[in-house]
Amino acid sequence: MRPGRAEDLPRLFELWRREVAQGRQEMLPNETRLQRTLARFDWEAKSRVVEHDGRLNGSVLVMSRQSPDGLLSNVYAAGGTDVYTELVRWGVQLSRAAGASIAQVFVAKGGGRGLEGVGLDLVRPWWRMDRTLDTLPESKPVSGYAIADATTVPPGVWAEMFNRTFADHWRFAPRAEDEILGDRPPELSLMAVSGMNRSPAAIALGEVEDYGADPRPQPVGLVSSVGTLREHRRRGLAAWLVAEVLRRLRGAGARHATLYVDGLSPMRAYDVYRKLGFEVVSEAEVWEATFP
Repeated sequence: MRPGRAEDLPRLFELWRREVAQGRQEMLPNETRLQRTLARFDWEAKSRVVEHDGRLNGSVLVMSRQSPDGLLSNVYAAGGTDVYTELVRWGVQLSRAAGASIAQVFVAKGGGRGLEGVGLDLVRPWWRMDRTLDTLPESKPVSGYAIADATTVPPGVWAEMFNRTFADHWRFAPRAEDEILGDRPPELSLMAVSGMNRSPAAIALGEVEDYGADPRPQPVGLVSSVGTLREHRRRGLAAWLVAEVLRRLRGAGARHATLYVDGLSPMRAYDVYRKLGFEVVSEAEVWEATFP
């Protein structure tokens, strides 16, 4: 086992493709986005790989961010059962040594065997929901509100809106403006606004991604960060925004739509998505270790 290196990325993607093909992980990350994320990643301190005869048999990367619950660490491990548990163990131990309050691991459903021995507990189902874009759900405007996007909503509003909206969600972690908007086309970042002063009320983001060998029709329209401020909930804003995002995603060339949702969402967001034609196609598990 040795530290990973930036030049390992092509072989890491080869390993992750095998993980998806063998059902240990739910999907392959988008290569371009991950390269951006890892541009300033500390490979020496926060990664390990296992290789044999020039082929990577396992890997682990640890990424962290601050949250109201303390430092939240995500352990991204891959590999066969002979190396996977030990790589997760390394990531969890590193997380604790670095001062994390929580270490998380996402695995495909049923893929967490042995993680109890690393100090992890199964805490959450995490669902992927898909729908075709051949037909679109009806977009139902909500009286008193309008839809705006990043072509008209000024900079600075998005981060404040995102962080207020999701502050009461499970394992919320604040995001900066550039993380929220990224480099997606501005017309795919939507916000519901209310009244004459166009006060922010709800948010939904879309982006078009190509996942290569993934069996979904490519490219995929990814819907994310769907949320409504507490005082504006239960009025149909989320359904309206998602329907509009789907329309715009199809216009941007997407052939399929995907979103991810907390299977224990207290807001029962999945009920809204089902009414819009989404169906659960796969389930991941969230395992956690918490430290005093």
